[in-house]
Amino acid sequence: MKYRFFTALFVLALILPALVMLLRPDRTFSETENRYLKASPVLENEAVLSGTFQTELEDWLSDQFPGRNLWMACNTVMKKLEGYRDVGGAWLGKDGYLLEMHRPEDFNEIKYRRNLGYLADLAAESGIDAKALLIPCAASSLPELLPAGASSYDAAAALSAAREAMPGVEIPDLPDALRGRNDCYYRTDHHWTAAGVTAAYGCLTEGKGAYSGTTELFCEDFYGTTYSKTLDPAVKPDRVELFPLPETVSATADGEPIPVYDRSAADRKDKYTVFLGGNHGLVELSGGCKNGKTLLMLKDSFANSLAPLLTADYETVLLVDLRYYPGSVRQLLSDRNVDALLFVYEMSNLASGDDFVKLLV
Repeated sequence: MKYRFFTALFVLALILPALVMLLRPDRTFSETENRYLKASPVLENEAVLSGTFQTELEDWLSDQFPGRNLWMACNTVMKKLEGYRDVGGAWLGKDGYLLEMHRPEDFNEIKYRRNLGYLADLAAESGIDAKALLIPCAASSLPELLPAGASSYDAAAALSAAREAMPGVEIPDLPDALRGRNDCYYRTDHHWTAAGVTAAYGCLTEGKGAYSGTTELFCEDFYGTTYSKTLDPAVKPDRVELFPLPETVSATADGEPIPVYDRSAADRKDKYTVFLGGNHGLVELSGGCKNGKTLLMLKDSFANSLAPLLTADYETVLLVDLRYYPGSVRQLLSDRNVDALLFVYEMSNLASGDDFVKLLV
């Protein structure tokens, strides 16, 4: 009788999750992991014969499995006990830091130089002052926090390559300004903190920027993207701080009004979206000063928290994210009488991005 009970329990454990997955509607988005989840695949002869159905089915089972977050956390705990120092694309660093993995062999030098070339050509053809703020990842800036045997790409070498590829663009030594400063990166996210933004702003403006102000606390319960890769229960949340702005500063995204600081992000998992509400194709900031100057910034998400400070130095700040912007940057330069160009990218994004070819249009 005892064996029948355990056999029935085992069979139930196998059948119950499958029944839940079949009867429950697919979840479309995981706020914890900040990504869209795989939907159930369509059964077609061609897909089965090519093997794509089997691959999509495996991905669907993984994404939709009941209690996925709990199993991910348990997996991380078990791997840590077994001595693993990387989980789901993140290094389990010292002092509670989760560092996004950007190994040297994954850094695409060819694509990096090609994308730098696109930026250099745009700067040369525009004929206006151009700067590039190239951001090292946390693992590259803080090698002392990496587990034994782990390494990231060489930010100093990447900076040198950028200066060689973009001779007409001024490139401050941001890697040196951030090196060894663990207060400049979140523990649970790949972005920089308010301290990192302050260091970058000082580096960019050579300490002569017009913005001055004391940060204010937004939240103390931020679990970011690297946490989402591991769901490590031992990790403590981060603080997110904002830079106070004059009430006259306003913003639009793709032509629609948005808050510069979207405080509704306090109720979402990804609290970094407090900055401009996340990523958009074209954001325009204005009202911070009246000097007639316009800055056009080509950027990734690191710039979202930096841009508000630059409203003290430029009457208009235009932010273009090539991943979402459908228009011509060259046309935008002409239409808006831009005074200065600024490129703000984390280095590995430049080494992996496929959207820079849009600058040829």
